[in-house]
Amino acid sequence: MKTNLNATATKWPESQILPNDWTHVPRPQKKRPSTSLPQPILLLGLLVLLTLYRFWVIPRLGVTLYIDEAQYWTWAQAPDWGYFSKPPVIAWLIWLSTSLFGNGLLAIKLPSLLLYPATAWLLYLLGKQLFDVRIGFRAGLAYALMPLVAALGMAVSTDAPLLFFWTAAMLCLLRAVEHDHWLDWLLLGAALGLGIMSKYTMAAFGASALLYLLLDRQRRHALTRPGLWCAIALALLIVLPNIIWNWSHDFPTLRHTADITHVDGGNDKRGNIIEFILAQIGSLGPGFAIAFAGGVLLAFKRLRKPRYQFLLCFALPLLGLVSLQALRAEANGNWAAPALLPAVILACAWLGRLRLRWWGIALALNVIIMLVAYHQQDILQLFGKPMVARIDPLKRARGWEQLAAEIRPILDANPQAIVLTEDRTISAHLLYQLRDMKRDFAAWAPLEHPQDHYQLSMPLLESHNPRTFILISPSQAQQISARFAQQEALAQVSVEIEPGLRRELGVWRLKGFLGYR
Repeated sequence: MKTNLNATATKWPESQILPNDWTHVPRPQKKRPSTSLPQPILLLGLLVLLTLYRFWVIPRLGVTLYIDEAQYWTWAQAPDWGYFSKPPVIAWLIWLSTSLFGNGLLAIKLPSLLLYPATAWLLYLLGKQLFDVRIGFRAGLAYALMPLVAALGMAVSTDAPLLFFWTAAMLCLLRAVEHDHWLDWLLLGAALGLGIMSKYTMAAFGASALLYLLLDRQRRHALTRPGLWCAIALALLIVLPNIIWNWSHDFPTLRHTADITHVDGGNDKRGNIIEFILAQIGSLGPGFAIAFAGGVLLAFKRLRKPRYQFLLCFALPLLGLVSLQALRAEANGNWAAPALLPAVILACAWLGRLRLRWWGIALALNVIIMLVAYHQQDILQLFGKPMVARIDPLKRARGWEQLAAEIRPILDANPQAIVLTEDRTISAHLLYQLRDMKRDFAAWAPLEHPQDHYQLSMPLLESHNPRTFILISPSQAQQISARFAQQEALAQVSVEIEPGLRRELGVWRLKGFLGYR
């Protein structure tokens, strides 16, 4: 019996009939391996390159330490639980760095050079947690190239550990509220405590965190979780030694903070709100400042979403508080620096809704600002122009080596004399520049309460009376010399650093201290 194949063949839909010529069957396309690096690896690589670039740039700038950097270095020579104007973490970091690598410029600046890229990485993790890898990558790189970071990243300051621990605390808070793991709560407590021990601005984190928790019914349950209270207890335990130090020294840091913020009402200075706002725009860069404004509007439109609540809670309250301070008195541009961390993420989230080129343009503007700032001197030389003081943003860190070199022979001729200073800037720079001479220093301290770290830690006392003093002062210092039985003018040191910048100091030999009154 013949089988009718045509009759028994399966009838396929016409669109699925296979052709007799198999060469016409479309073969599946092979997936080509991606030649682009994963964004986390790319970000790490860019951060390493940027850090190496800054290591290369610093020695080319022809500068020494800024006044605050020199002061922090002197703090690091005697590690303690507190200092006159700031808590101790920055001094500890400099002590660690210089113990390992010496007292050179890069060794002192090393904590900042490493902490800013580390903060950029944490910001990537935060952006990834709130949005996705793309927003995290953009936020991390944008932060690393912000004008604020380009400037502060070249100098060692309390902002470096503050911003690092603030970002770490935001990340830990998010994870702790979501997962309620003990490790996240304990890391949050450690970040809070170490942040406050870096700069007291970290205390504002608590207000933003509380606002974020109160905005949602479910998040309010975190206020009853033992993990949160253990985090607070751990933070207080870390800060306790600094509180005890302040108590034992009559709260100098509190007095200093009250003085610079004018909380005592004795304010004779006008507000600088316009300068403060311009400083925030300059800190973010023009492109990201505009994008931040767009991000705030976007966040209010989507206020029901927790991620936008989180970013607004950590950006706007601190900006608002410091803006009020700028209205009534004065506020430094970096006082609201932690608010710029969520601001960068908001800016990148808003730009993420546009074409990639707009984020690229905002980033490119900041890169140009950084390159011009770092290579201003090279650009002037290229056009045959000298650097002059009125356009030199680094002038405060220039010339101290030359000035100290002029003073060395005078001190060599008076080997037993105590170096007496009346100015914090002169004290800090001479202590650093003349560190190899291992001289005794004393600070003129005529008031009841110390006015700076040196008046607190090494004041001129009547017990110094048998010694000879070499007074080094930028003023005529008649009021000081009049309080000694013998006075002799030794020299008027003058060093021209660049057109428009000259450093001058008077030097006197004094004997027989008569007391302050």
